[in-house]
Amino acid sequence: MADTNTLSGLSKEVYEKGISEGVNNSFDLSDEFPIEQVEWQGGLGHVWSHHHKRNISPFFGGEDTAYPVAGNQLHAKGNIKIKKMLARIRMTEEGMEDLVSSDASFRNGMTDEKTRLIDDVSRRENHALGMDGRGALALVDTGSSGTTVELDAPGNIAGDNYGNRFIDVGMFLAFVIPASGTLRNTTIESVTALNSDGSDITMSADPTVTANDYVVHAANTSVTDVNDTSYEKAYWGLPALIDDGTNRDDYFGISRAQVGSLKSYVTASVGALSLDVAQRTADVVYETLGGIIDTMVMHPSVRREYIKLMADDRRYTASNLQKPDAGTVAMKQGDLTLGEVKIRALRSIGLAQVYFYDSKKIGFKRYVAEPGKFMDRDGSVWVRDGSGTSARHAYEATWFARKQFFAKAPAMGARWDGVTGQTLVVVRDL
Repeated sequence: MADTNTLSGLSKEVYEKGISEGVNNSFDLSDEFPIEQVEWQGGLGHVWSHHHKRNISPFFGGEDTAYPVAGNQLHAKGNIKIKKMLARIRMTEEGMEDLVSSDASFRNGMTDEKTRLIDDVSRRENHALGMDGRGALALVDTGSSGTTVELDAPGNIAGDNYGNRFIDVGMFLAFVIPASGTLRNTTIESVTALNSDGSDITMSADPTVTANDYVVHAANTSVTDVNDTSYEKAYWGLPALIDDGTNRDDYFGISRAQVGSLKSYVTASVGALSLDVAQRTADVVYETLGGIIDTMVMHPSVRREYIKLMADDRRYTASNLQKPDAGTVAMKQGDLTLGEVKIRALRSIGLAQVYFYDSKKIGFKRYVAEPGKFMDRDGSVWVRDGSGTSARHAYEATWFARKQFFAKAPAMGARWDGVTGQTLVVVRDL
C-alpha cells in the first residue's frame, strides 16, 4: 500500500517566507523621553555650570537707612563623563559563507547577527534608563545557598519582587561589596537557569555571596578586577536623574546635599496610590522652581491601580447600550490622563515607582560621543579569533557606543518609591 509513510522519500518540506519574531524590539522607555541629543566634544568631559543661589541683599529700608550687606549669585561647576557599552559577535567561516543566498538560508547569517545585535544593545540601553547607572542588575537576597542565588531589588530599586528581571541565561555575573565597590570574590560563573517566579537564579557553580551584594554583569569568567564588570559603567537612568541624593548625591560633580536645586522631590514610601499625594507632588515641583508637571510614567501594574481609583465613578459608554464598554484606552496601551497630565505605562520602569516631570523644563539630554558602530579602525570589522596555538577558524566583530544621559533641572521632576497594592505578574522582557 502506498501512503505518505512509504512515499516519504518523495515528499518535500515547504518553507514559509520570512522569520517569525520571538523577541520584543519595542523599547518604550528609550522612545518616551524628549531627549535633546548633544555632540560630545571629547577631552576630560563636558563642564556645566549650575546657578543655585540668589543675591540676598534686596531689603526694604526707611529714611536715612543703612545699606544692606552686598550679596552675590552662586554657581557650581560639574563635569559630565561619558559611558561605554560594548557587544561582540563570533562567526565561523562556514557560518559567514554558507548562509548567504536566499536558497541556503532564511536570511543572510552575517547580516542577521549584526542587525539583531543592535536590537539587543537597544534593549540593554532601555533597561539602563530605568536604573541608577551603577550597573547593578539586582541585589542578593537572604537565603542564597550553593548555586541558587536569591535576588531582590531588580535594577537596584527597592522591592522584594522579580529580582531576576534584568538577568538572562548565559550571562556571566560578578558580586560587588556595596560599601567598598570591590569584588566579593573572583569566582565568575554563568547563569544556567532563571526561576519562573522571578525570585532567584541558578549559577554554574557556587559563587559565594552575601546578602545585599550588587549583582553585576561580568565580561567573562576570567575577570579579577571590578573594572571588567558593569559596576559604575552604565548610562545614568531616571533613578539617578530624578533623585534627591538617595541614589546619587554626587550629581555629575556637584553635591546634591549642598545644592538643593539639584534635588528632585522624592517620596520614599508612598503606599497605596493616592490622588491627594499626586496633587501634593505636582504642587511641590511648582513651588520649588515653577515646574508644571505634564507627564507621569509608571509600570503597567501601577497603572492598573490608577484605573481602580476611577472604577466606581466611570460610566459605561457605547453607541449601542446593549453592548456597553467598561474599559479604558489602557486596554490598547493608550495614555490615560490625570488633570490633563499624560500618564504613560512603560514596561522597563521601576516596579513600585512613579515619575513626574515637566517635559519642557527638565532638560533631558543624551550626550553622544559615538552613537554606535562596529570597530574598524584597523581597516576591518571582522578580525581573526586568536593566534598561534589558540587560533580558531572563526572571526569576531565588536560593536560599541559611548553615551551619557543628563537632566539639566532635576527639581523639575519628582519620584514616588514604594507604591503598594499592585498585582505583579512576572512577565519576562523577551
